[in-house]
Amino acid sequence: MELAKDKTHIVIHHSLTVDGNTVDWQAIRRYHTKVLGWADVGYHWGIEEINGEIEILAGRPMDYSGAHCLELNSVGIGICCVGNFDGHIPTTELLNKLRDFVRWLMRLYSIPSSNVVGHGEAQAAAGVPDAKTCPGRLFHMEEFRRSL
Repeated sequence: MELAKDKTHIVIHHSLTVDGNTVDWQAIRRYHTKVLGWADVGYHWGIEEINGEIEILAGRPMDYSGAHCLELNSVGIGICCVGNFDGHIPTTELLNKLRDFVRWLMRLYSIPSSNVVGHGEAQAAAGVPDAKTCPGRLFHMEEFRRSL
């Protein structure tokens, strides 16, 4: 399988839900497919704590356009971190796993750190009024980007 080279951005999201003891990623997938009627979950990847371990979960195939950020769906790799980062700070473990994964994607697709953005940043840059806080008010996107 040849790598789709059209990916120029990585877009970070949060689910705006509390991460519980179940696999909440599957609930997100069900919502996107059953309620919204999409072919699959809108994100390419999910990151969630499952049984005390931070797991990376596959979503929409990478050769498909995302359905996660209207402004960057066709060129952005969507990663959704399960949790509500408007309400609490992401754990160090989650941030470390996300950072390592984003670095790998950056190398694989030759994406510069300046093109790693939060969903709300992408919306604001596109002039969307009342852009979302995604990936959350307590997820420090600038600090995360500097750490890449």
